[in-house]
Amino acid sequence: MSSSNTSIAETDIIKDNTIKFVLIWCYLMLTFGIIGHTLSIYVFTRPVLRSNPCSRYFLASTISGFCVVLINIPLRLLQYGYNINIFTNSVIVCKIVTLLLNWTRAQNAWFTALACVDRFLCSSASTTLRGFSSLRVTYRTIPLAILIVGLAYIHVPIFYQINTRQQTCVPVPGIYYTFAGVWGLVVFSLGPPIVMLYFGLSTVRNIRHSVGRTAPNSIQTQTQVQQQQQRRRKATDRQLIQMMFAQCIVFILTASPLPIQYIYTSVRANVTVDALQSAKDNLFYNIVGLVSFTVACMSFYFFTLSSKLFRNELIKLFNDSWRPRQTTTTATNLSRKN
Repeated sequence: MSSSNTSIAETDIIKDNTIKFVLIWCYLMLTFGIIGHTLSIYVFTRPVLRSNPCSRYFLASTISGFCVVLINIPLRLLQYGYNINIFTNSVIVCKIVTLLLNWTRAQNAWFTALACVDRFLCSSASTTLRGFSSLRVTYRTIPLAILIVGLAYIHVPIFYQINTRQQTCVPVPGIYYTFAGVWGLVVFSLGPPIVMLYFGLSTVRNIRHSVGRTAPNSIQTQTQVQQQQQRRRKATDRQLIQMMFAQCIVFILTASPLPIQYIYTSVRANVTVDALQSAKDNLFYNIVGLVSFTVACMSFYFFTLSSKLFRNELIKLFNDSWRPRQTTTTATNLSRKN
């Protein structure tokens, strides 16, 4: 009897800690995500970055991250923090909302992966490959990426259903259940990190090979203005590469636990667990799931830490917003004196 009471008490403590973690984490992601993405959109639309194709992918990633903050996080908060589950309202809501949640989360990751591809193309020795790093290409690639990622989850509205016993929206049992788990890992947890790693390392290799590759004659024929413009472009490219690597490293670290969680769940699929173990598994599931949203919600802060150019544009924003107030205050004081 004493052992049973202890087990029940431990279960209640774990459930209470799970709810507290979900509430704290979600409110932090909402607050910092909304503020950060708003500032990121401002920075990426500044003239110094607006004409760079990589910054367009970062801008698209920021907008999709905004969708994650405004859609995924509130739904998680309601479902696991306040026990309000909109997924079980109807089958249509279950299918459409699950599609949106998967789509927005994966879309953010793939835009970061495309930024890695662009940096590889920009640093390539081949003029043909460098030609693909352009705004003209981004205007086609971004809508195409949105369409492809959406099509990757087109099976969700067809094969998802409401589990009345667990009160959740889940894949239909059988082969598709296994397929949905593996496919989700490929599209979100494994696909983007593999692309990021490959093209990120290739970018480093291109940069190393480019050292000393500039022809002396071409430098002599350039005017001073052209040389300054080229230096500014290279400086911007270096800053964007730093931002790219910061995003990639954090994404790989935060998304990698998902395959572990899936393998753990698959191995224990037919194992009957008690209430205590179920509470522990639920805590682990929530931690892994919410941490995987870190890059989508907090990318602004990684940009700020990794790029001096990004910080400078932010400083300009605050300086510009402060100067009108100073001018107004000075004018008011002068009028009072007169």
